[in-house]
Order: sequence, then C-alpha cells, then structure tokens
Amino acid sequence: MISNKKQKLVFENKNVCIHGNLHGPLVTDNVRGEILCASCGAVITDRTEDSGSEQRSFTPDDYANSTRTGLGSALSIHDKGLSTIIGHTDKDASGNSISTYMKYTFNRLRTWDSRSKSSSAERNLRSAFVIMGTIQPKLDVSDAVVERAAYLYRKALTKNIIRGRTISGTILSALYVACRESGVPRTLQDVSDAGNISFKNLSRHYRVFVKALELHVDSLNPSEFVSKIGTSVGLSEKAKRDALDIIEKAKQKGIVDGKNPVSLAATALFLSAILNEEKATQDKIAQASGISSVTIRNVAKVIRKSLELSK
Repeated sequence: MISNKKQKLVFENKNVCIHGNLHGPLVTDNVRGEILCASCGAVITDRTEDSGSEQRSFTPDDYANSTRTGLGSALSIHDKGLSTIIGHTDKDASGNSISTYMKYTFNRLRTWDSRSKSSSAERNLRSAFVIMGTIQPKLDVSDAVVERAAYLYRKALTKNIIRGRTISGTILSALYVACRESGVPRTLQDVSDAGNISFKNLSRHYRVFVKALELHVDSLNPSEFVSKIGTSVGLSEKAKRDALDIIEKAKQKGIVDGKNPVSLAATALFLSAILNEEKATQDKIAQASGISSVTIRNVAKVIRKSLELSK
C-alpha cells in the first residue's frame, strides 16, 4: 500500500523499493530523515528516528537539554548503553516537589534498581572498560579498536577464561589483539607500558587469551613501524621510503626471520638516514623506538653485510 505524505512516497515494506526494485540498496539520509532507493531515487520513508542529540547547542546545559536518548549503543560500555536509571529529581510531572514519604520510597527503589544491575559479570565489565578507557589515549588508538577489544573481552568473559587471571591483564591482551587485527602498529611492550603491567605478566595473559579464543594473529610487520618512528625523529618521506626498500630487500634475503620487527624498522631508518645524509643519530632513533643502540648496531652490521651497503 502506498500513501501520499508531504508529497513523498512512503512504502509499508521498508526493505523493498516502491518500484519493485528488490536488489536496489537503500540509503539513509540522516539530515532529511529519509530512506531512499539508490537505484531509482524513490523515497521509501520520510520518517526515520534519530537517536542523537539536537544539532544546535551553545552551552553544556543546552546540549544536555537537547539530548533525546543519550549515547548510542556500544560494546565498550558495560551495559552497552542500553540501561535506564531512576532519576534523582524529586519532583512530579508538574514540577512540584513530592512528599517526604515518596522521596523515601524512590530512594529505596533507586537502591534496589542499582543492586539489580550489580552482578559479578557487570562489575567485571565495568572495571575492565574503565581500565581500557584510561589506556586508549595513552596508546592513541581509535574507537573502532576499542570496540573490537570490548567484543573480544566479552567473548572471553562468556567462555570463563578470566577466572584465575587479572582483569587488567586480560583487557590489555584484548586491546593488543585488536590493534594487531586492525593493523595499528603497537607492540606488546607499548601496551604493557601504558597499562603499567610487567611485560612478562602481559605475555602470559596474551598467550592464554589467544589460545582460549582460538585466535590467529599475524606476525608484526616491520614496515608498520617505519612511519611512526621516522616521523618522531623528523626523517623525510624519501628516507622512510628508502627504509621500506631496505626492509623489503632484507626479507628477500631471508634475514628478518626471528628478529624483532621494531628493531628491524629502527635499523632500516638508521641506515636510510645515513644514505640520505639526514641528521638522525643512532641514539635518537633508539630512544624513539624503545630499542637499545647496541641492538640497532648489531642488526645494522647484518643488514649491511647481506645487502652490501656502501655506507
């Protein structure tokens, strides 16, 4: 059935175009509040719900008052952002203060409401996501990585592999796996430093985490760290590209197997800086990468010999 509303076509079946185009993808226009058929341009519906806040707000109070339904759903929130609470405004619908007895009653209701949501799993998730919230800015990772880590942690909690292990070690393991899966160049040492946990302890948690969830995590690629380290020491784009070439040639020679990918990236940048006559000392690169100067020097000897570099 098709009805005319505001001179726009509205179809009851929101998944089918009004012209019978079953395969046409539907596009949502959040500004106009419409759902359109991408094939023919027909308006499927002109009344979509927006769960975000109003656009025009100039002060924090204006923003709070314009919010319709709060934050969207997210796995990184312990209750996924879907729970409700009993407000603390002791007034009725007309704005009049309620009686003392009703205030007491609502206080008791708030207490029981809070207790009903405080299961051991809820407390575990709340603690884990607080930790992850403090680690995210330290590692400078996106919300997408955090959401993936939250999903992995919830999966681990469901499989009961957290029993006997620390919450911090498990959530940091999930965050490290999420970084690896998303291609974000962060090492296990970076995560352990940000989480204030020993590398040995985090390594143990990580091995158990990956094995229990049957995850297949690819090895770190040295090329992923070239841009990060090169930018921090002020190397040019040409020097970074040359460093990538050095790493690729080293892979072809088979001399990268078993070596720390960060040390390979740091060494390639060091050799590239020498070839391009740029001012990036061994100590400066070592400090930026977290690798000792001795390690860079030893790896540089191997690469120079294998690739027959003149400098």
